[in-house]
Amino acid sequence: MMPYASACEAVENGIASGEVQLGLVDGDLGIARSVCPTTRVGFTAGGAAIIETENLYGRILGTGTLKGSLALSKRSELYLSIEGLRYDSIIAPISSSGLGPGYTAVGAGTQLVNHEPMTLAVQGKVVLPTAFTIDTHGAPLAMDAGLVGSWSPTVHWTVHGSVMGMYSMAVGGGPLFPRGGVTLDVGGEWRPTFGFSVVVDGRTGFLYTDALDVVSAGIGIRGAIGHHAGLALEAVKPLAGRERTLAGAELRFDWRI
Repeated sequence: MMPYASACEAVENGIASGEVQLGLVDGDLGIARSVCPTTRVGFTAGGAAIIETENLYGRILGTGTLKGSLALSKRSELYLSIEGLRYDSIIAPISSSGLGPGYTAVGAGTQLVNHEPMTLAVQGKVVLPTAFTIDTHGAPLAMDAGLVGSWSPTVHWTVHGSVMGMYSMAVGGGPLFPRGGVTLDVGGEWRPTFGFSVVVDGRTGFLYTDALDVVSAGIGIRGAIGHHAGLALEAVKPLAGRERTLAGAELRFDWRI
């Protein structure tokens, strides 16, 4: 089978593409989307946990998110993510929990280069302070922007990577607490058949919370259901850095229009 002109030519059904989409920062800050513009809607159910028995501390996080994108052309798209439900529970000597709407993200991306077999795009998004019932003392307003690349040497393999800058500050009556950082991602996707793929990613974050925020490994299994629908099961495991999350996982359903 001959190589295709770019990775986007392989995304003709509901199957997802690009790097593992599960992030460890609110609003999936620092996570790059696929370089392939598509029009689709979807729903994601996910969760993460911190378990530190030696510190008598734990955290349980669960989310339900509506996601959608609109392809403006073969090169550009807009996208929206609405975390309609967020459950965040702290287990400690003084425990607390919250249930309500989570974060909303609005973003855009456009391809800068699309030549066989390489695609390079610029992307960015804004994470809005819409978790009103959880962020009672100060809600974060955040944004990211960066470059995303994809190289497809054959129809079965794609190598992708991204570098994203991040910035956030608190909105409310208190201090702003501004901070910024960088995330780097390198990964690959294997498509043995038209409707199935496996993706792996290595991701590193710097300077947002510490000199080394996190080094993590991600994996995803993706499948198409007919010509329009797709399912993806993805997980992320932090390996080093300041990040305390034990692991996170999400199940995503997409319908391509």
